Amino acid sequence: MNTGVEPPPKRGMGCFGKGCLILIASGILLVVGGIGGTYWSLRHVYLSDKPAPIPETSAPSETTAATPGETSVATAREKSAEVRERLDTMKKAARAHEQTGVELTAADINSLIAANRKSRGTASVGINDTALQAQFSIPLQRLDVPFRNALGLGDRYLNATVTIVAPPGTNASSVQLSEVTLNGHTFSGGLLDWQLPGVGKSLRTYVIKYANQHGVTDGEIRDGKVILHTSGH
Repeated sequence: MNTGVEPPPKRGMGCFGKGCLILIASGILLVVGGIGGTYWSLRHVYLSDKPAPIPETSAPSETTAATPGETSVATAREKSAEVRERLDTMKKAARAHEQTGVELTAADINSLIAANRKSRGTASVGINDTALQAQFSIPLQRLDVPFRNALGLGDRYLNATVTIVAPPGTNASSVQLSEVTLNGHTFSGGLLDWQLPGVGKSLRTYVIKYANQHGVTDGEIRDGKVILHTSGH
């Protein structure tokens, strides 16, 4: 089965924003498509005919008369602009070989997801002390994977949860997924290093690429935050 993965966009939302989350979800689908066996098992076991409920990713503002949906999107866009500015500042510091860092809360990451019309409502992140959990419910019609139409999967949903832990000193080459669940079925946490069928690369290749684009040398998850660092070298 020949499949392809487009590289992440050059102008994105940071490694833990919409770009990497959707990339991980796409990679899960490609891996399962390659090892999941028959078309029937892919369609009926690993994929769902209904979306999973995704928690609200931004709260409506109380200072405007706009409808709740409109207000929520506007609030997310304002928040995401501030988060992107902090990420851009970190990137500039990395290029100038300055040591710096940025802290991202779950609200920060969720604002990036909610501000983008393609990812809004498809993913949500929660951080519990030292673990980040990303929840996805993505209609396959939004994912540009070649076998989607060939196998008639456009009406299915990718419902998954991914848990990431990152102790101090973790970098793109060492970060691990501690748990991956797809439509109730658990997969190995080593998914980042599995080669994508028909591509030969792994998801880690793209995670490293994202980290390099933003000058991130290492990071950690603690105190309910994702903390990214640049080394200054």
